[in-house]
Amino acid sequence: MLLNELLRPELIKIGLEAHNKEEAISELIDLLVQEHEIAMKHRQSVLEDVFANENDLGTGMENGIAVPHTTTDHTEDIICAVGTSAKGIPFQNLDGELTRLVVLVLAPKRNFAGEIRTLVGIQNILANETLRGQIIQATDANSVYNLLITEEPSV
Repeated sequence: MLLNELLRPELIKIGLEAHNKEEAISELIDLLVQEHEIAMKHRQSVLEDVFANENDLGTGMENGIAVPHTTTDHTEDIICAVGTSAKGIPFQNLDGELTRLVVLVLAPKRNFAGEIRTLVGIQNILANETLRGQIIQATDANSVYNLLITEEPSV
C-alpha cells in the first residue's frame, strides 16, 4: 500500500516525547487509538504484539529511522502512524545513531504480504537523505504528510 492511502496528517506526531523505543511505540499506538484506527479495548494487545516483534527482530534501521511493525488480529487494514523526534530516541539502530523518525505499521495477520510491500515502500521513500532531513525539521504534521506523499511514486 502507498503511504498516501495509509496516512493523513492526524496520524503524524511532531515532537515525540518518548525517551525510549517502548514509549515511542506507545505514543504512536495512542495516536491510532485517539484517531479511531484501533479500538481502545485492543490497545494493550496491539502494544504487546508490536513489542513482541520488536524484541524478536528489532526495527531500528540506519540514518535515524525506526519502523516498528507487526501483524495483529485487531485491524482490518494496514494502518500507519509517523512520529518525529528532534532530540532522538534510542532504538538500537543498526548504525548506533538515535532515531529521529518512527514509522509504525500494523497489518492484519491475513495480510503479511501487504505488510512487507508497505515496509519496502517506506524504506524506498526514506532512502532519500534530503527528504529525511526535511521531515525531521518539519514543524507541523501537514508538512510531513505533504513531503511523504509528494515523494511517493505513483502506481
